[in-house]
Amino acid sequence: MTNNGITRRALFAGGLGIAATGLLASCSTVTRSTDVKAINKAVALPDYVPWTGGPEPVLPKTSALMPSAFRRIPERLVPTAHKPGDGSTVHGSVPTNSPVPPTKGSNPYWQGLDERMGIDLDLTITPNADFGNKFATQVAGDTLGDVFTVFGSFPYLPQFLEAKAQNLTEHLSGSGVRDFPYLANLPTASWRGTVFSGGIYAVPVPRGPLTSQVLYRRQDLFEGLGVDPSFSSLDEFVQLCREVSDPHANRWALASVPTSILAPMLDLPNQWEHSGGTLTHMYELDAYQDLLDVSRRLIAEDLVHPDSITAYNGKVWLVQGSALMLSDTYSAIPGIVQQATPGSGFDLTTAPFVGPSGAKAKPWLGDPNNAITALAAAPDDRVRTLLEVLDWCASPFGTEAWMYRKFGIEGRDYEMQDGSPTLTKTGNSETALGEFPLQYFTECPLPLFYSGRPGMTDTVYESLASWLDDGLPNPTYGLYSPTNSTKGPAVGTYATNAINDILLGRAPVSSWKGVVRDWRRRGGDAMRAEYEEALQARAGS
Repeated sequence: MTNNGITRRALFAGGLGIAATGLLASCSTVTRSTDVKAINKAVALPDYVPWTGGPEPVLPKTSALMPSAFRRIPERLVPTAHKPGDGSTVHGSVPTNSPVPPTKGSNPYWQGLDERMGIDLDLTITPNADFGNKFATQVAGDTLGDVFTVFGSFPYLPQFLEAKAQNLTEHLSGSGVRDFPYLANLPTASWRGTVFSGGIYAVPVPRGPLTSQVLYRRQDLFEGLGVDPSFSSLDEFVQLCREVSDPHANRWALASVPTSILAPMLDLPNQWEHSGGTLTHMYELDAYQDLLDVSRRLIAEDLVHPDSITAYNGKVWLVQGSALMLSDTYSAIPGIVQQATPGSGFDLTTAPFVGPSGAKAKPWLGDPNNAITALAAAPDDRVRTLLEVLDWCASPFGTEAWMYRKFGIEGRDYEMQDGSPTLTKTGNSETALGEFPLQYFTECPLPLFYSGRPGMTDTVYESLASWLDDGLPNPTYGLYSPTNSTKGPAVGTYATNAINDILLGRAPVSSWKGVVRDWRRRGGDAMRAEYEEALQARAGS
C-alpha cells in the first residue's frame, strides 16, 4: 500500500547483503558505512542541455517536467551520426518485465542492434522477479560484466559502487557530459540518483513524472452503467465506489486501495515532510490514520477487489472489467492497452486529482528514475567507449536509433499504419513487446507517444498538465541512509503487515499509534536523523 523507498524491484535477497559485505571486508578505499556526510557529499551534476534536433512536440510544454508529446512518428527520422562502439564485446546484466527475447543467433532484431551500435552485445537477461538473487550471485562471482543495472537500496550500496564501479565524475560532471549529447539531454533530477560519496557512479534510467500514480477509469463501463465517474471530494469518491460495485456481478470499483490518490485528498506528504531542516514521516501524522480509516472502510464495504492484498493482478482486472478503476503509474499505459481486445470499445481515461476540502491537489511526484546503470572499473578509453554506447541508448524520440530500439525491422517486426508502427507477432517476440532490456542500460526522457492510440497522448498530457507544477517530490530522493539500507526492508515489512492487519479488520485503526512507536524504535528515528544529516551535507557542499 505504501512506498517506503523500497520498491518491488529492490534487492531484498539476503545473499546480496552477504556478498556485498564480503566484497568490502578487505577494501580500505571505500567510505565508512556510517559516515552519512561523506556518503551524501555533493558533486557538480552534469549540465542539462535539451536536445533540439528532432520533431517539434504537438502540445506545449506547460511545465519543465512535462514530457514531449507526439501523436505519430515523424515522416523524417534523424539519422544516427555514427556507430558508438569499437567492435568489441560489451557484457551487460539487465532485468526484464517482458518475456525474455530469443537469443541473438535466432533474433535478427538483436543482430541489427549489434550492427547499429558497432559492438557484440552480450546480455545476461533475468526476469525481474529473479533479478535480486541473480545480482547477488553475480556480485559474489564478480561476473556483473561491463554494464549492470542497479535497483533500489541494498546494504552498502555506496561502498559497493566505490569498490567495483567506475567513478564517472571526470567524464560527466558539469560540461563533461556535453561530449555525450543524448546523455546531456537527461534531466538534472535523474542525475541526483547517481551520486554517492561525492562522485557520479552511474547513469540514470529515467522515467520522469511518468513514475507518478494516477487513477485510471474504464470510461466505457461507467457509461454502460449510466454513472458519471467524476468526484470532487473524498466523500463523493467513496459514494461513487458504492454506486458501481456489485460483488455478485463480479464487479468492484477499485483494483486496490488507491493510496496515492487518497493521499492528496488528506494533504499527506510524499513519504516525508521537510520543514525547517526537520523531517516528519507521513506515518506520524494524524492524517495518515484518517487514510487508514477510509482505506479500511473501502475494503469492509466490498468496494475493492477481494484479492487486492493477497493475489493482486490489477491490470488484468481493469481490462476484464472486474475493476472499474486502477491506481498505477502513467508508464503502465502501454501494458494496459496492449491487453485490451481490439474493437471491444475499451476506453481508458484518468480521474482528476482532488485536494482536501476543495483546495488544490498536491499529488505525489514519482521518483524520476526506474533504476541506475553502473560501469565496471576500466581504463579511460574503455569507459568512454561504453559511455558512447549509453549515449546511443539515450537517443530520443524522432531519431532512427529510437525507432529501431522500440520497433525493430519494418516488415518483419512491425508494420506502419497511418504514422503508427504496430508490432507483429514476430516483433513482439524479438523486441520483447517493444521493451527490449537494452532499455535498462539507459533511456531517453520518455515521450508521450502511444502507437495506434493518438488520443491517449492528449489524455495523459491533460492529466499531467493539471498538477505537475504542484506535485510533491519525496524530499529524501537521491539521499542515502545507512539504516534504510540495512534495516529498511525489515522495517518496511513490519509497517506493511500492520497496515494490512488494519485494512483487513484484524486490528483497529487505533492500534496505529503503537505501530508508529515501534516503527520509530526499529529504525524510523535513525533514518530520519540520517536523512536530515544528508540534507545538510548536500546543502552545505
